[in-house]
Amino acid sequence: MSVLFLVSCITAAIYLHHQQSTSLRILDEDLQSRRIAADVLKGLHDLSALAGDQRQEAVPLHRKIVGLLDQAKQAANKGEEARHVGRLADSFDRYLERWQAEAALSSNDRRAGGTALGLLETETVPACRELEQFNAGEIERAEATLDRTVSWMAWGFVGVGTFGSLAGLLLGYGVARGLGRTVLRAESLAEVGEIAAGMAHELRNPLTAIKMLVQMNREETEAKGLPAEDLQVIEQEILRMEARLNVFIDFARPPKPERRRVNLAAVVDQTLALVGGRARKQRVTVKFSPPSTPVEVEADGEQVRQLLVNLALNALDVMPRGGILEIDLRPPANEIVELAVLDTGPGIAARHLPRLYEPFFTSKEMGLGLGLVVSQRIAQDHGGELRATNRPQGGACFTLRLPAGQSPG
Repeated sequence: MSVLFLVSCITAAIYLHHQQSTSLRILDEDLQSRRIAADVLKGLHDLSALAGDQRQEAVPLHRKIVGLLDQAKQAANKGEEARHVGRLADSFDRYLERWQAEAALSSNDRRAGGTALGLLETETVPACRELEQFNAGEIERAEATLDRTVSWMAWGFVGVGTFGSLAGLLLGYGVARGLGRTVLRAESLAEVGEIAAGMAHELRNPLTAIKMLVQMNREETEAKGLPAEDLQVIEQEILRMEARLNVFIDFARPPKPERRRVNLAAVVDQTLALVGGRARKQRVTVKFSPPSTPVEVEADGEQVRQLLVNLALNALDVMPRGGILEIDLRPPANEIVELAVLDTGPGIAARHLPRLYEPFFTSKEMGLGLGLVVSQRIAQDHGGELRATNRPQGGACFTLRLPAGQSPG
């Protein structure tokens, strides 16, 4: 909206400026034409005032009027104005012809005839007055157009100011409401995090004790040659519950990263070793080709491995019947290292992409919606970011971007 409003204002300003410039140019041209017509009329009156025997004094006036008529022809940019100027010039040319023809006549004959002077007063002067009146009308019209343009500009500025103020109020109100909702949501999440952390700590302790007892009894049962399937199921469920509680704890109270120089290829190898068994069970092919030169960053290796495990497990979740899990580690470019986790699953639904990093948002039936939130937080704590996209050939791509070889900030 802001960009659209800015473009509209600039367009309106350019249009109004063009209109004003055009009106001023036309008004200036009309004023110039009227000045020329007034000078011609004055010259004609001076000619009329000369006595019949003052022919030498008339020659400079003739030259002046001819020059002014040439200027009038050049300034005539309208069809009707050009006709007025042409009629005046033709009349003055006839006057000059008669004036030259009377040169051979005596003073008495010139006074008796008076044909050149009569033509000047009865035809040329009226033609000049018509041109002057036409120019006066054009000036009035140009002034009226200029007044309208100025009025449009004034109302345009009023409209821009009013619309801008209203738009600012509406946008400000919308932003304030959005910030208010964000603050409330952050406070709610903080409270949820505190509760989750407390519950997780309270539940993890008894679960640890139960897990130890089950493991001890399972070993005794196996030693006696008795079936231990039930105890194995109990142990697996306890381990799953413990893993979920650990996710809650990481979300509520994330540990501060302990940075040291880490070889990302080694971290990737550790990650693949952890998920390799599940990948083989699901018939998922794992691909990773480490770069020829070590790619190192200043990071907490344990947290980066946790992030990669989250991404790898998410990829395996969408490929239950086989596929390809690929990890692409690229050498540093522009002081940034990129590590991509790619799969050949169904990809991410377009409606889910904007909400991937919202706490408790998940598309899995048994998911908590915290894995990607914790992963993004780890990336940001290291001065990087985690991006999610869909691959053109199908599947999803999560790209981790980290500063290369130095601690952020």
